[in-house]
Amino acid sequence: MKQCPYCNSMLADEAKFCVECGKLLPQDAPVAAAAPEAAAAQEPVVLAEPIEADAAPAFEAPAETPADMPVITTVPPKQQMLSTFQYVALSLLYGLPLIGLVFLFLFGAGHPKNMSLKRFSAAMLILRLAFWIVVLALLMVAMIKNGRLLSDALGQLVPAVTNLLKAMFA
Repeated sequence: MKQCPYCNSMLADEAKFCVECGKLLPQDAPVAAAAPEAAAAQEPVVLAEPIEADAAPAFEAPAETPADMPVITTVPPKQQMLSTFQYVALSLLYGLPLIGLVFLFLFGAGHPKNMSLKRFSAAMLILRLAFWIVVLALLMVAMIKNGRLLSDALGQLVPAVTNLLKAMFA
């Protein structure tokens, strides 16, 4: 029997992986010297059913990595999250009437390198479209319910705007 150097569980001599923590065991793992009476006191180990030759294994054993292999500590730009300031700045930018809509389509439907930016922009675009659908539906309901009042208001508004434009350009 040998012992896992990570979780100290007892393993079979031919084990390459620890059954408790799942880590790859080093090839020179020390064999635990267990007394015969201690081995008899332990519960019997129940092994899983053997894998048939034609069945694919559940996982492949990873190749051993050298100890001097560098560890990547930086996150690639595609995986970086937006900061709180960036969310606030984008929300203000998207609030601008025409420019915001252009940037919503550019970042949300385009292909930015930052996936967090793309998802936030797409969500804002969906929210804006949903808002305008609700506003148009409410306007249609108001026109159907109070059609005469709305047409009277528009009938008075059009001549007022026309007179204002004539006064400005005269």
